[in-house]
Amino acid sequence: MSETQQHRILVIDDSPPTCQYLKRLLEKKGYEVVLAYDGETGTKLAMELLPDMILLDKELPGMHGFAVSRILRRYQKTSYIPILMISSESETSDRIRGLEMGADDFIAKGIPPAELDSKIRAFMRIKVLQDKLLQERDKLSQIFKFLHEPIAICNEDDKIVLASQVFLSLFQLPREIAEFRTFTDILRTLGVPDYEIQRLREGSMDEFRINISIDDETQILSAKSAPIFLDQHEKALAVTFEDITQKVADQKMKADFHSMIAHDLRSPLSVIQGYVSLLSSGKAGEINDAQREFLTSVNNKITEITALLNDFLDISKIDAGFVNLKRSATALNDIVEEGIVDLSLLATNRGIEINTDLHAENIYVDGDPLRIKQILRNLISNAIKYNVDDGWIKISMEPNDNWVRISIADGGIGITPEEMENLFVPYQRGSSSERKIKGVGLGLVIVKKLVEAHGGSIEVSSQPGKGSCFTFTLPVTNSPTTPVDYSTELPEFAT
Repeated sequence: MSETQQHRILVIDDSPPTCQYLKRLLEKKGYEVVLAYDGETGTKLAMELLPDMILLDKELPGMHGFAVSRILRRYQKTSYIPILMISSESETSDRIRGLEMGADDFIAKGIPPAELDSKIRAFMRIKVLQDKLLQERDKLSQIFKFLHEPIAICNEDDKIVLASQVFLSLFQLPREIAEFRTFTDILRTLGVPDYEIQRLREGSMDEFRINISIDDETQILSAKSAPIFLDQHEKALAVTFEDITQKVADQKMKADFHSMIAHDLRSPLSVIQGYVSLLSSGKAGEINDAQREFLTSVNNKITEITALLNDFLDISKIDAGFVNLKRSATALNDIVEEGIVDLSLLATNRGIEINTDLHAENIYVDGDPLRIKQILRNLISNAIKYNVDDGWIKISMEPNDNWVRISIADGGIGITPEEMENLFVPYQRGSSSERKIKGVGLGLVIVKKLVEAHGGSIEVSSQPGKGSCFTFTLPVTNSPTTPVDYSTELPEFAT
């Protein structure tokens, strides 16, 4: 008796004798029984009382039993209530239709009391388990409401089943509306392109930026997603956002400030370098060998400072998110060969031999030719700097479906495991005694960010004393109809 006394059953039947019979029978078993004699009244009571079970007559005046079950299944709060449909008929088509409309089972009007009790108990056990699951989900929902991060959980139907209040506030979305709209529709309304929505739906653990438009104002969000399971069988997607609008504005201001400083510094350096070159040429008067050596040293230092300023400006612009790639179909073989020519003198001075294993036909990639040239210059230059005298460098490429892998291997001093950990961290340089090359450790950071801006990735393998191999990927595309000029100097990042 104690198992059933708290359970409420709603009986909806237009026959008073049937209702009274079921009421007496069920109350003896300890159930609380509520009666309704038509479909409309029964539907209202079900929504108000939220009973643990409904016994529903198939034939009702006004609103048919099928209509009642269909409405209750659509209403979220009554969608989990077991419905046993009472019928005096045994037509298979009616049973199938009733089940399709939301009924959980059929019982005959003359069902023996013991069989009825058994069915009710079975469905009550299921209802108790469902209630426990819903309670756990409600707890999780309450936790979500008070999270300080914009987080949403979407089910396989793309509906938001859980959302933090911060998420709803960020998207200016009432919770009631969020329950009835798909996640895709919500993002489309805010102006998010379909390809970015698809990237989120596929599960992107890597953060990327999306722009949303609310009240004619653009907000910049950082987004990432991951597939999860709500229970053993129900797949879902967890999506997290961060409003970085102000952060991006601050970064842009910082990048503009750095750009201004770099410009103001490079202008006098150019003037100084011009005067140094003029003095070295002897046009301002004769100079002796010692003076020429000093002037050459000054000129080299100015070149180093200019290179550092360029790296500093590049990393500042990249960190602010202003990598303005001018993509086109770019002949990769030509850029590799040009990079080798540009650095051949530096390699020859140390007796380093550069070999290539390029694809027989020119491979075209979808990228910015000037930035790809910058990537290759950095990696080849490093392979020369960190090599041994009379060493070797091998540059190879391997096309694979929609990507091409470019490798720059060398037989140099290699990289220790400790140095490998900070290889792509700004302002970190190797501590090995063999590394006496000056710099601030930005070259590889810029390379990594430029490769990723093209959609590719970069990896490193190395062994101290035996050399290193840097491999990066770029997206392949069709060849252009017109040739591309790669000889232009590298421009600054667009602001």
